[in-house]
Amino acid sequence: MDEMFDITIQRESKSRMIDSASNELNRFLSTLIHPINEEKDIIRLRKYTRIEDQIKLIYEISRDARPSRNRQNRSPYKEVGFVMQVGRNIEPG
Repeated sequence: MDEMFDITIQRESKSRMIDSASNELNRFLSTLIHPINEEKDIIRLRKYTRIEDQIKLIYEISRDARPSRNRQNRSPYKEVGFVMQVGRNIEPG
């Protein structure tokens, strides 16, 4: 099951908002009982809302969602049984 959490930052200059969001995100992640596994887990920004002079960012943590490197590098043609051939244009003779 995916975990959801939110952080709230003040509306300021872009660089300060990015810095503030980064600090809040790192602070939250350091409090997790099960730390993030960068090779398997994915953190996504799901939604943001403006509330007067603040911005609320809602994140989702998907555990074991990232495929392995071997699976990422597989060819979809080989999985289905196709072979990719290039340069085989033969004119009818």
